Amino acid sequence: MKKLVISLFIVTLTLGVKAQAPADSVGIWAIHNGEATRIEKVTHQAIKGSGGLASMATFGVAKIKSKLVFKNATSPHQFDGTATMRIYFGRPDTQQIPNLYMFMPNYSINNFEIARFEVKKNKRQLTGVSASITGSKVGVNIAEDMEIENKEIRSGVYDLIVKGKPGEYCVMFTANGSGGFGGVFDFTIK
Repeated sequence: MKKLVISLFIVTLTLGVKAQAPADSVGIWAIHNGEATRIEKVTHQAIKGSGGLASMATFGVAKIKSKLVFKNATSPHQFDGTATMRIYFGRPDTQQIPNLYMFMPNYSINNFEIARFEVKKNKRQLTGVSASITGSKVGVNIAEDMEIENKEIRSGVYDLIVKGKPGEYCVMFTANGSGGFGGVFDFTIK
């Protein structure tokens, strides 16, 4: 009898976890008219360098840049004027840890920033490294001309509201200097 009760408890617990609403899963969710859609992490497909010849011609004064190149000219996550997203922190499924480790409970909303892509042809780019004889910088620049609001809904759950001019943007994990190199969560403001 004791084994039966324990077995029923485990089955009930397992069903409760499986029945969890998708919007309660760790990660970033786009919110449109009360409906939540997961924003999948996208990673760069190439790293493009530029400025080498100009740097040589100016004896290192001109900058050399390294850009992360992402597929497509636009994100499938489109917002009109204001982007509203919900971010859930917690423990991702074991299979999802490589993609969603940045949402573990030891991180927070403070470990994320918004960056703006440059659109070139049918690709989006983020400058990850720039260097010259006057200095160097590693890490993607954050978009500073936007209104960004974080609202804590409950412990580990935040609404992220972004208002900015039309363009291609991303939410990126910035802890430990990873800004953009480990993947980003893209969105478009129309």
